[in-house]
Amino acid sequence: MAEKETKQGSGKSTQQKESFFQSIFSSLFKSSNPEAEKKRKLKLIAKNISKTKFHNFYKPGSVEMLAPFGKFMFDLYKAISQAQIMFKNTQNPAVFNRQIVNFSLSDHQLALLEELDEKNIIEQTKTKNVLQVQKEFEQKLQDFRNEFDSTRAAKAENLSKAFSLFKDFCCFDYYMVLKKYDASYQEFSFDAVPRLDKINAEYIVDDLKDFLTVAYAITDDTIAWTDLFDMIKSTQNRDLVSPGNWKKIVARIKSIQLSKSLDYIIQHISQDPSYETHVKYSVPSILEPFMDQIENETRNLLNKIETDQKEAKSSSICMQIFGSANPQSMKYYVSAYNSVLEKKGLNILEYAEPLNYLKVFLLEFVKTVIREFYDVVVIRGQWDATLSAPMSNAYQELLKASDEITRFDENFADDGAFGQKIKTLLPKTAHDAGAENIINRVIADTNDLARGYIIQATQNLITIGKTIKQLIEDYALPKPVLVQNWKELEKFIETPMKEFSVNIYKKIYLFVQLMQTYIQ
Repeated sequence: MAEKETKQGSGKSTQQKESFFQSIFSSLFKSSNPEAEKKRKLKLIAKNISKTKFHNFYKPGSVEMLAPFGKFMFDLYKAISQAQIMFKNTQNPAVFNRQIVNFSLSDHQLALLEELDEKNIIEQTKTKNVLQVQKEFEQKLQDFRNEFDSTRAAKAENLSKAFSLFKDFCCFDYYMVLKKYDASYQEFSFDAVPRLDKINAEYIVDDLKDFLTVAYAITDDTIAWTDLFDMIKSTQNRDLVSPGNWKKIVARIKSIQLSKSLDYIIQHISQDPSYETHVKYSVPSILEPFMDQIENETRNLLNKIETDQKEAKSSSICMQIFGSANPQSMKYYVSAYNSVLEKKGLNILEYAEPLNYLKVFLLEFVKTVIREFYDVVVIRGQWDATLSAPMSNAYQELLKASDEITRFDENFADDGAFGQKIKTLLPKTAHDAGAENIINRVIADTNDLARGYIIQATQNLITIGKTIKQLIEDYALPKPVLVQNWKELEKFIETPMKEFSVNIYKKIYLFVQLMQTYIQ
């Protein structure tokens, strides 16, 4: 008995030595025959498949996917069908992002969100100055953003990730896989299991690869599925997939992932032993785009309201001053010039409208009505020169400004100093950043000039207006103090002096208001 055991031990030792030398021999010469090595690996993969608990999914010998895998896909399809239908029928997927963020908001943020509603903003601007409303809503936007502390922000981003993984898993084309098993199977039919005969595995190898990329993603243990299903229940008033079923699905997928059964199957079908399923899941931030949208929509609305109010106010004042909502005097420094500049993304003429109104006012009012008042009251009036000097200086400055604005405007003609330079450089902006910079600098400098003309002229008009107001008050006194010869001056004008002076003051007051809508 002992002798027999010794012989057996000796035989085993010999086999081990042979196996050892065979492995060395194999390792030395396996690279010389890649095809043989590949077959060896595929044979090993087939063996590994047979050892997994999901070996009944696939038959290596005939390269066929079997009925149990089809049943597995059918069960998944049935479990997620309601979710898939909802996702397919949702025309605007962005609504889900809004629901995710809303679910993550505090009660105070939800209240602020209601205040940021367009209708509420419009109502606010009906009773308050739009600049005041802008200031108030900037504070509301800041308060809204500040409440997204690290904890609340992380919750929202994690919920977004869970939703994205859930959506991709549910939207996988299970129906197409089942259709390859049973060509007569109808979409979303669950009354009976489709015919699940074995099929050529090569028909669905690409489907398998796509499935694993979405399936393995849901096995991440850090995903807060409970928060997701709470959110879905609160927004849809139902469970798209019952939490219990989803837990079973995740556990089933995790089991498949750990066994590597489907990875082995893909390797064997595609005859690629090196194939691996890679899950690279990157979910973009949901909060920043949401906050940017809320802020942009609010600011754009308020800016539009401000612009509309400014245009309405300007039109109304222009009608009162000029009898036209759109009087025109400038030829080249005009708003139409901006169309070409905007297309190129360049600086634009910022003061075309107010400078045009100023030029019209100087021509049609300062050089006519105010000149008549000046010639009569300032030149012929008997009053202290130190009191009349500010008005006289302001008037002369306005006449000077009129000529300067005319020359400024002509410089924007095609052969003018500014216009020619811009016209020459515009075609070069597409490939020459230097040309773009020069044009922007020219426009910026001329905008500063235009703004300067407006501010200076407005200040001079205010000086004249204040003086005329004093003169109106003086004229009404039983014994005037400023001008000694009002009665004598009456004969040089056709309109009564008080009416004449009041009308001038009103026009100046209106025009100053008009300029102030553009120069804050």
